Amino acid sequence: MEYNHIAILLTENCNARCKMCCDSRGEVCGHTLTIEELDVILKQIKEYSFAETVGLTGGEPMLYPALCEYIMNYDYGREMKFTIKTNGFWGNNIEKFRDFLQKYSQKISKISFSYDEFHKEFININSIKNIIDLCVQYKIKTDVVGCFFMNGMQPGDVLNEFGIYAYLTDFFYQPVIETGSAKKIEGAEFVKVFDSQKDELRCLVTARQEYSLLINAHMDVYPCCSQCIENTILKVGNLREEELKDIVEDIKCNKIFYTIFTQGFTPFIKYMNENDIPYPKSLASHCEMCEYLFSTEWFLDILEKENFGDSLYI
Repeated sequence: MEYNHIAILLTENCNARCKMCCDSRGEVCGHTLTIEELDVILKQIKEYSFAETVGLTGGEPMLYPALCEYIMNYDYGREMKFTIKTNGFWGNNIEKFRDFLQKYSQKISKISFSYDEFHKEFININSIKNIIDLCVQYKIKTDVVGCFFMNGMQPGDVLNEFGIYAYLTDFFYQPVIETGSAKKIEGAEFVKVFDSQKDELRCLVTARQEYSLLINAHMDVYPCCSQCIENTILKVGNLREEELKDIVEDIKCNKIFYTIFTQGFTPFIKYMNENDIPYPKSLASHCEMCEYLFSTEWFLDILEKENFGDSLYI
């Protein structure tokens, strides 16, 4: 297993304050990577030859277009494609960014917008439409991703708001994952579509065969890009202290990750059933099970104490 997509959480800052944000602090503000920190990160991505795309995410990465350009202009020694995850606020001044989109149209493989009832409070949908217009012109793929409660705005409502633009972009919808700030919402009716006792819970990274690594704004490295991952203890390293290629090797040799990537959560659920350990039965996403098991050291302590699999490493 090698990672072909590296996501860089460029900044913890955001111009929106969506109440369902996966940022558990509820602030969406903090550190932004410096040029010096980016140089360390990008050098290691260059040396990790399996990386084919770099994702720019946050926070809101387009608060810092100059840093986005710095990342896309870096000499990786090979062709590198880029994706941008954004709320699309910058489309309200689209002429300012026309040159940006034209200049990087051959490098940007996709721009992914976040829009739903939570983002709607802060972002004018016309800003996103303006960007889609230019992306169609410059042949940049786009999609819109929305998160939904049972008792709120629904996917069809978003499609109706986009009107004809719904035909010009892809659209993906998912239940709000019960993580981060979403846990604090009173009266929320989470859409729970998975039954952990009946459904086979697989890690979405391996199920989709899309191996994505996350480097956050503190240069911490996580083994996937799940919305839950920063709310777990599954940090696998820091690029100030270790080389990216060594961190990836550690992931590949870790028995917990190996089990998750190859068998999903089935062995853990079986173990919990056999030992009367409670766990959530209804889930909005497979990722919620990962956060439940690894939000603290409690489950690792149990596995180690019981010599689960003889060792945590293979």
